[in-house]
Formats: sequence, C-alpha cells, structure tokens
Amino acid sequence: MQKAIGDFQGGISSFQALLDKLAAEVHKEREKLEQEKAQLAQDREEFEDESKRIAQVAGSDNEQVTLNVGGNIFKTTATTLKNSPAPSLFAAMFSGRHNLKLEKDGTLFIDRDGRHFHDILNFLRDGSFNYPTDGIDLKYLLELRAEAEYFGLTGLLEHIDRYPYSMTHVRRAGTLNLEDSWMYEDGQDEVVFSVDTPCQLLGAGLCGTEGAFTAELELLEVDPTDFSVEEKKLREAAQTFTKVDGQIVQLMLHTPAHLEPKKYYMLSALIKGTDSFCCEDCLDAVIAGGVRIQFYGWESPNGTNECRGQFPELYIRVPKL
Repeated sequence: MQKAIGDFQGGISSFQALLDKLAAEVHKEREKLEQEKAQLAQDREEFEDESKRIAQVAGSDNEQVTLNVGGNIFKTTATTLKNSPAPSLFAAMFSGRHNLKLEKDGTLFIDRDGRHFHDILNFLRDGSFNYPTDGIDLKYLLELRAEAEYFGLTGLLEHIDRYPYSMTHVRRAGTLNLEDSWMYEDGQDEVVFSVDTPCQLLGAGLCGTEGAFTAELELLEVDPTDFSVEEKKLREAAQTFTKVDGQIVQLMLHTPAHLEPKKYYMLSALIKGTDSFCCEDCLDAVIAGGVRIQFYGWESPNGTNECRGQFPELYIRVPKL
C-alpha cells in the first residue's frame, strides 16, 4: 500500500513537471508571437507610410515641381526628374521612399551650382545633350561632368566623355612628308602599341591629303605573341576628309576606349580615295601625360612599318586618380 502511494505521488510529480515544462514552452511561444505581432504592426505601419509617399509622388507625376538649385529657380515635373535610371539621385528622391522637405514657398532646395542645371534638366527630359560638337568651353564641360557625377547621371557622363577634354597629343612622327604621296591600294595601314598606365584612347591623327579620302579606323586588341591574331575588336570609326582639314586630320572614336597595361593594341586605317601624305622617322616610344606608349615592329598590309606610315599622332586622356 505504501509503495503504491509512493508511486502515485511520483507520478503526480512527473506529471506536474511535464505540465510546468509545457506551460513554459507555451509562455515562450506566446512571447514569440507577441514579438512577431509587434514587428508585423511596425512593418505594416512602415509599409503604409511608404505607400502614402509613393501615392503622393505617383499622383503628382504630371504636376509641376519647382526646384531651387543654388538660388536658381527651375520648373519641371516629377516624371521628368524620375526619367533617369538608378543610380540617379532624382530617381531616388522621387521614388516615394524618402520624405521630401519643401521650403515654405513650396520649392525643393538643392544645394548645387544652378549654372549647369538647365543642361541637366534638358538631359532628363529627352536624354539628349546639345553641347556643340566643336565646343571649346572645356572648363564648363568639366564642371557639368562634376554635376552629372554628383546626380548619378551615367548616361550624361557617357555623352560628356565623348568630347576631347583633357586630351593629350601623343606625337610619334619625326617628320611629315608632304612631297611624296602614299597610295593605299594594298590594304590597311597599321600600328601596334601598348601603354604602361591605364588611360583612354580618344582617337588618332592621320596624315592629310591634297584631295579627299574616307578613313575607316579600327581599334583591336591583339595577341601579345602574334600581332596578326585579333583577340577583340574594341572600337571603329569612319570619316571623310579633304585638303581643307589640314596636313594632319583628327579621326575621333565615338566613345573613348579604355587601354590597360600588359595588353597589346592595333590601330588599323583603311583609306579610300586620293593619295595621302606620309609620316616618317617615327619614335618607338613616347611619354605623354605621364603615360609611356610603346610602339612595336610591324609591317602593315600596305607596306608601311613602325618607322613610317599613316599615324603621326594618337590622342589619349589620362583619368584623374
């Protein structure tokens, strides 16, 4: 009898321990649910706030937005300001994820130089950049580039970088032979080179003509051990020149080509038209803008070599560190 009572009491104790354990687990689960409920309420509140901001911006896409940029007033729409993809600062501002703090007069103040903002705004409107192709105000161009970089307008940066600002002339020709003309019946004129510092190739100077010709230019990356093997075509350009363009004509690439050390490049020019001049006594290495450009022995299909040919100059730009 006593043993049975002891077993019964032991069973009650075990059962009570089990109940206590279950109660603790239920309490823990309840706390977890409460925390999740609180987090859900917070997430819902943040979502509702963001939805209101998005709705506010979306609802005003076609409404007028007034900007005060460094004291200069500009009027546009939210649609225009959101017209450039990330990482555009404007796309982020008007995404609805940020509270826009307006001035008392309802304008949105941006602390930047307003002299350049009309070009920024025109680019946002239609993606164009109407700076003259022969524009000489490179200081303004560089200032505008700094603004485009600040606002995260990568498309405008690409437009600006097509202009030959900060261009360095790589002059490799010792003399320019104006007496003898050079025919291009047998193929391209080619030059092989490398650089020791990262830079951009903007274009090439070609020997001019007493008549007129069309030059088709290609920039290739070639095999280091066999220059006749093309690894990659990087750029191409074409342009027609006449005698009024001068003794050396500039054929610029549509977009700059990035050059890297330890790679080998070939410029190839196919000339169609009248005879051209020829450059001679060309240097096998030139240091320009802090970049060493090394030229290599190579005979072109038209018979020229590294010492004479069609390429008296190259044009590079050295990016700022």
